[in-house]
Amino acid sequence: MTRLRKALVLGGTVDWSGDVTQNQWVSARSARGLEKSLGFAEGRLSAGWWILVLKQKLTPQDFIFAGLTLRSGGRYGKPADTPEEDDTRLHVHCDMLRKYGAAELDRMKRKALVDIAYTGPRRLVKVVAVTRHSMTEAPSKQYPMGGGGLQWTLRRDCEFFVAVRVDAHGNALTPNFSVFLGESAAYADRDRLARYIETA
Repeated sequence: MTRLRKALVLGGTVDWSGDVTQNQWVSARSARGLEKSLGFAEGRLSAGWWILVLKQKLTPQDFIFAGLTLRSGGRYGKPADTPEEDDTRLHVHCDMLRKYGAAELDRMKRKALVDIAYTGPRRLVKVVAVTRHSMTEAPSKQYPMGGGGLQWTLRRDCEFFVAVRVDAHGNALTPNFSVFLGESAAYADRDRLARYIETA
């Protein structure tokens, strides 16, 4: 089932769920660099994307572990050729629950929350692609292996700040400035955007 698109307003806040990763795997990458990092098919971000930064303090009930971005959707094995097949892949959370039990998994989640940063390169961020997930294209085509960043799945909507909007031309817009983020972007511009995302 495809979730309804929520209105994203640059500089505003929005409640969102789904997969998140650490800022160090997103930051000021170009479209192709970000696709490789997160595990999006080439061209998926060509129409642009949004970067949301988590503002809400999480509880163990808010998330489940989803392994690394090497694992599409937090599931073991390669993405399948049909959504039905893909849904049969074992999720990291289910595997951990089976191995450790509910009480120990809750303890692990509480321990992980102690290490979560709300600023800097380790803060949790959400990338929202302008090009939505396709219900007709095979998961195996849409989600190649990512770069190996931490991945959690937020089970319910949490508060995010809408920090960046990147357009189809590679221009990254923030509430106060804009820089070019394409392959030929200047180091100083990438650095400025990266520092902003760390503190927004």
